[in-house]
Amino acid sequence: MRNGVGLLRGERAAMIGPVWLHLALIAFTAAAFGSAPALARPTLPFGVRVPARRSREAVILLARRRYNRGIGAAAIAACAVVLLGWLAFEAVLVGLVVVCSLLGGLAQRSIVAAKRKEGWYAGTRQAVATDTSLRSDPVRPQWILLAPAVLLAVATAVVGLFAGAASFSTIVAQVLVIGLVALMTVAISRARPEIDAAQPSASASRYREYLHGVLGLLLISAGCVNATLLVVSLQLWDVAETTVPVTIVAYLPIATAFIAWIGFSVRAGDAGHRLPPTGDEPETRHEQRDDDRHWYAAGMIYVNRDDPALLVHRRVGTYWTLNLGHPVAWLVLVAVAVAGVLTGFGVVALPTKGG
Repeated sequence: MRNGVGLLRGERAAMIGPVWLHLALIAFTAAAFGSAPALARPTLPFGVRVPARRSREAVILLARRRYNRGIGAAAIAACAVVLLGWLAFEAVLVGLVVVCSLLGGLAQRSIVAAKRKEGWYAGTRQAVATDTSLRSDPVRPQWILLAPAVLLAVATAVVGLFAGAASFSTIVAQVLVIGLVALMTVAISRARPEIDAAQPSASASRYREYLHGVLGLLLISAGCVNATLLVVSLQLWDVAETTVPVTIVAYLPIATAFIAWIGFSVRAGDAGHRLPPTGDEPETRHEQRDDDRHWYAAGMIYVNRDDPALLVHRRVGTYWTLNLGHPVAWLVLVAVAVAGVLTGFGVVALPTKGG
């Protein structure tokens, strides 16, 4: 009888653990979507370009309130479904993401409609500003920060040789991480800067500081990923036991990098607009050019055949995106698709226990 009670308690404990984890993931997803409008540039609410003097329009404030209420209601509904066990958690999470995305789309449409109806850009002097100093004196990546990632890959290879590992797929993954991060660092450092025509000098200084922070975090993150792959390798090669404490230690570096990215995004804001400028600069009479016609999916997809830039900063989040109007962008997408297909068919091996 006691054994039966103990088994029942163990099953309940095993069920409670995933439930709380699922609720935490729902809360994080809702918080990520809910914080996006707060971190966005004032002149880009929900990915829509608006003049600075229109950034506090009633329609924008109303769209934000409705969006936040919708996110809260969707999160509460998702938690209720998980607690009642009506649907699989994966379906609930996908549904939450879809609902949040639709709410963002509705907010965007309401702002675009008001912008067109009231002619917000009528009578404004639109312009595009650039910072030539980023070409003559660019933000140089601190490549020394990539050294830990390289050393960890070497250490993993040495341990694998001494352990007689049959597969070095994790080491291949580490090398790919180093190469990919290096390419991303070079590409982002040369991407077109985000300069505001209303305050070109101040926004240029903010963007320079922002870019410096992004490049540094990117290089450090490569070391965090390779540290996780090192511990995972030890588990795959039976050098370390696959226990809960070891698994927690394995993913601590990635979790630390993730938290660092969140902190940086909150402090800097999208494209660094929250960072303090190096000096005071009065606003010019110009407004940033309205280029909404080139942006899709709430400022996440950019298509402009007349723009020579291959990589541009997205309107939402601390991310860059490819200019799909550039021919090279499609070559990159094809290469990524081919790599995905090869991985799916097993041509590119993934780390597996005992392999």
